[in-house]
Amino acid sequence: MGLSTAGIAALAEAIFAKPGASVAQAYSEAEQETLYFSSPAELCAYAARLEAEGASEVLLAVHYPDMAGHFAPRRIALDPAKCAGLSYRYVCEGWGVIRVYLRLSSGKGLDSNVGANSQKRAEKWQAHYPEFGSPEAWNWDAVGRHERRLIRVLKQVAAQEGLS
Repeated sequence: MGLSTAGIAALAEAIFAKPGASVAQAYSEAEQETLYFSSPAELCAYAARLEAEGASEVLLAVHYPDMAGHFAPRRIALDPAKCAGLSYRYVCEGWGVIRVYLRLSSGKGLDSNVGANSQKRAEKWQAHYPEFGSPEAWNWDAVGRHERRLIRVLKQVAAQEGLS
């Protein structure tokens, strides 16, 4: 069971509750620019559109100015033979980027969740993902604080909706 419209709205409000939030699709549609959201209403309208189109989830990348680090979409190649002739899309990644996965009400699969890398994990994997830059560029206290705040809100929403 996924989140209701009210549950998504509550999480959208929490995401934008802190100033300067950068909120984007974690993965763009193939051969499309990354969509950014500037308000809870925009984010809710996007989720509603996806659900109306039959999608089962919304996957977001969230960044706040006090987290520092680098936040920008990066173009990645797709295999046209496996992707109906499509050759690229964009992904928002980075050591401290907060990932927000919202399962829509019609969706099946994973429960909605919020997560980010830890400093220790980023340092361990740094050599494998040089495109992410240095983990030292991130304010890990801020990453953890924002991640925990969004997890708390998601748990409250899930409890209210009987999903926990």
